[in-house]
Amino acid sequence: MQADQQRRFEHARDRREPRSQAYADLIAQTQKVGTLINVMNRAEVYTTDGVREVMEQVTQLLRCRARVSVEGPIAVADSTEDLVEAASDCRDVLAALVSLPGTSLEMQAMSRAELVGRCREGVESLAASLSVFVGEAREALDDNGAP
Repeated sequence: MQADQQRRFEHARDRREPRSQAYADLIAQTQKVGTLINVMNRAEVYTTDGVREVMEQVTQLLRCRARVSVEGPIAVADSTEDLVEAASDCRDVLAALVSLPGTSLEMQAMSRAELVGRCREGVESLAASLSVFVGEAREALDDNGAP
């Protein structure tokens, strides 16, 4: 029993470093996406180049999320769902604000004020989802492998 407990502890310790890095990368990338969107929202200036940059950074966020999904555990990976959804929604709203091709008909029908409001709500949702992720990540990193 003591040997099993020791193995679990060692396994948890060995998993902590790659998980910690994956979590930190996802947090940093989420903050980068949020900052880019906030800058546009504060100025209410939305440019095609700015939106394309957000799109690239959301793609990077998806890559970070994939790594978190691999590193686990499941509760942490699951906590990225709302985060990625919020970032993707913001990306789609921004695309509509600059009339990029492929924007949904629903968003094309929205007024600029509605889109700006929806984008602000998306950033708030992104921040809230990041807080949930951070809590789950801390819990996972604090797990010592005990049953």
